Amino acid sequence: MAMGETTYVNSVREQLLAGRERLSDVLAGHESEQMLRLLAEVDSALHRIEHGSFGVCEVCAGEVPSEVMMENPLARVCLECLTPKQQRALEYDLELAAQIQKGLLPPTDVAIAGWEISYLYQPAGMVSGDYCDVIKDDGQLNFIMADVSGKGVAAAMLASNLRAVFRSLIPLRLPVEELMVRANRLFRESALPNQYATLAFGRTSNHGKLELANAGHLPVLLAGKSGVITFESSCKPLGFFSDEQVHVVRAVVSPGDTVVLYTDGISEASNADGEEYGVEALRKLIAEQHPTCCPAKLVQACKQRLAAFRGTMERADDETLLAIQYAPAL
Repeated sequence: MAMGETTYVNSVREQLLAGRERLSDVLAGHESEQMLRLLAEVDSALHRIEHGSFGVCEVCAGEVPSEVMMENPLARVCLECLTPKQQRALEYDLELAAQIQKGLLPPTDVAIAGWEISYLYQPAGMVSGDYCDVIKDDGQLNFIMADVSGKGVAAAMLASNLRAVFRSLIPLRLPVEELMVRANRLFRESALPNQYATLAFGRTSNHGKLELANAGHLPVLLAGKSGVITFESSCKPLGFFSDEQVHVVRAVVSPGDTVVLYTDGISEASNADGEEYGVEALRKLIAEQHPTCCPAKLVQACKQRLAAFRGTMERADDETLLAIQYAPAL
């Protein structure tokens, strides 16, 4: 039995249409057989939605489990009905989706005058619901760290949608409060009813003025000469609030100060004893490293410390960390 015209299916349709538009933009610049194949899969999913067969296994005609469809809206058969060839094709599609998603991240050697920047991005699976970005516009540096609820392709698609939202809003040069309200409104239009995203957004000027909004995300850390300051969440996650006022924290950073943002894959990393790494451990690491450490070394130290803490335990969640140091030219 098809999933029918549910709120979920309607939301998936909107996500697929947005994904199709982004794929078309990529193909316009560089056509490849792999991306054409992925575009055909998206078109096939949209066709099944329009004809009422979305969520129906093409082999046994039974329902594909809803959790499978939520993780991969392109799924056409039950996992039990996949042939070895189809399993390999699915793996290939996921690998391609992962490559496209990594291509949306900032360059690993991102360089912006006045700032030193480095980040860590380690998905737990093929694709990730984490999103980080650094965007310079009109002499200001904008940075985002977000974590979309859920896992799999659905979370990855919504994370990519968040990127499009912020990259379209930032050039408008809106006040941070208004930008966050608009971003939340656009997110709610694309997300499923049970989806949300914790997100921290910051904007800095060439003179060190910092504006920061934290929507349900983990504390943002600011390391300076006097120690490490934390900026806690000031409103609900995206998808959970209406057009209410967003609280923005304002501060001034000095040369050498470093802003650190991260997702819960870092703070909730577990070892063999079931212990979590924790925000306080990360805070102490930053305090230890910061006085003589550039962002690249700080990120590397965090990566090594996490690996040592986990030991033999596999990564259970996406791990993303972004370090931005104010380094104005003398």
